[in-house]
Amino acid sequence: MSAEPLKERIETALQELTGQGARISITAVAARAGIPRSSLYRNAQARELIARRIAETHLHADMNLAAEVTRLRILIETLAARVRNQEERLRHLEGRPHTTPR
Repeated sequence: MSAEPLKERIETALQELTGQGARISITAVAARAGIPRSSLYRNAQARELIARRIAETHLHADMNLAAEVTRLRILIETLAARVRNQEERLRHLEGRPHTTPR
């Protein structure tokens, strides 16, 4: 098997795995590409392609995680403000004295 068809098969397998949100590993790529794992382990270029995609996937996941943390922080702050508002309305309805916001 020449290097170019192997590279193409690996890249196709990586695209398919990434598109499905599957975990990328040498085992997964070998299974998807229909080639022995040993072929990937022996081929430095193949290992580099897979390692690069794994790193890109982790970076993308970290960026998504940071965005999700920001979104949740904003949601929590919004909900906390609503709770404070509702507590103040209850105090007013019950005739209790006004308290300073937290």
